[in-house]
Amino acid sequence: MKWNPFKKKETFLCAKYDYKMDIAVKQEEAFAEGAQQKAIEAAKTMLLKNYPTNDISEITGLPIEKVLELQKAF
Repeated sequence: MKWNPFKKKETFLCAKYDYKMDIAVKQEEAFAEGAQQKAIEAAKTMLLKNYPTNDISEITGLPIEKVLELQKAF
């Protein structure tokens, strides 16, 4: 195909970058990550105190698989 200088140029749509939205999303992600880490630390403490794994899962909100994974690490 030969280049035609008079051919209409294609336009591309770009989403407008929203700095405030980007910061809000990053803060929310950091909060969720911190909450997850806090739940893991609480689960480790409960495992050391011999809490049942089902209770740990229910109290911390962690999946039972994650609690069992932590239990194997001890």
